[in-house]
Amino acid sequence: MNFREIKKLISFRKRSGAGIQTVDEFREKAKKKIPHAIWDFIDGGAGTEQSVHANRESLEGVLFQPNYLVDVSQRDTSAHVFGKPLTTPLILSPAGIATLAHPLGELAAARSADKAGAIFCLSTGSGHSIEQVAEVSNGRLWFQLYLWKNEEVIDSLISRAKNSGYEALIVTVDVPVVGKRERDLRNGMSLPVTIRPGQYLHYLRKPRWVSGILRNPAITFGNLTSFTSGDDASSIGEYVNKELNDPSKTWDDLERIRSVWKGPLIIKGIMNPNDAQRAEQAGVDGIIVSNHGGRQFSSVPGVATIFPEIQAAVSEHIELFFDGGIRRGEDIVKAHALGATAACSGRSWFWALAADGEQGVDRVLHILEKEVEDTLALIGERTLTHVGKHNLYKYQAT
Repeated sequence: MNFREIKKLISFRKRSGAGIQTVDEFREKAKKKIPHAIWDFIDGGAGTEQSVHANRESLEGVLFQPNYLVDVSQRDTSAHVFGKPLTTPLILSPAGIATLAHPLGELAAARSADKAGAIFCLSTGSGHSIEQVAEVSNGRLWFQLYLWKNEEVIDSLISRAKNSGYEALIVTVDVPVVGKRERDLRNGMSLPVTIRPGQYLHYLRKPRWVSGILRNPAITFGNLTSFTSGDDASSIGEYVNKELNDPSKTWDDLERIRSVWKGPLIIKGIMNPNDAQRAEQAGVDGIIVSNHGGRQFSSVPGVATIFPEIQAAVSEHIELFFDGGIRRGEDIVKAHALGATAACSGRSWFWALAADGEQGVDRVLHILEKEVEDTLALIGERTLTHVGKHNLYKYQAT
């Protein structure tokens, strides 16, 4: 191999993300590739961002107590969610307007999840629509729904998800009002989005990102264009700002949705054992224990801290999902050890998408699955589904 071929190979590996070994490396690459305001939108949280850090800190406090001299030559990393196998044991959490990270946005992420045997959750606020994502994926798709003021909007979105073959419905309940995301407010990234004159330079410093945006359809909310007079992000943003949050919503609204949606129903944003019990009474099939990635409220504990209390509050018939701070395969195994059916992560795939598009999401899912497999060997377990509290070292919620 001559020097030119070596240089070409190195260049390809750099472009494709093949040399990246961790989620954190994708995070750093994404930070370099996208404008500052977009980076803050993806990476930031609410208030002091204490709960963003709490998610990581609480997970880091969960430690294993390994067993050795166990035959772990063959390891099974799959999970089982609602009776079906999940080859890559990860659920890609819903994240709004992924087209800000890359023009292919949710289309790329859904395809990657399909290839890896993971589940992709589409946000109500996605850049591409329910139907567009369903067209490109033969994999398992879940749809995330907010409790809109207008029940007709809720019913319309539910009907579209059902008709497009989405397997499960996630109802997000932790947004009675939008959290104060101070980075976004400073950057004009609240709804409707406003780019201030002084920020243009930040965008122009990322010419490849700008070029990608200009060469593709305008950024919008793909699921919401039929509800507004204009289909641009600004017009829809104004609509979302007026109609999304309804502090008057109660458990009666969740029960009404249960009567309309006949598939698996999951409630997202539960951080209180009493709410978990009430959700079970309302007929949900699963609970995503989540603080919205720290994007809603700063003064709440990390998910690993509260998860055992939620588990103790509900019956074994409720499938529990861990959503908060997942960055490594060992975090996924920790989630299972705490009692989760599966782990969820949003920023991991969003960073990889921003860094390297669909190849990046492919790569990050491969990294996480390999780390899960290695972690099983290092703790002396053959299968992920057998992992439990017996694998943990004197675990106490902190």
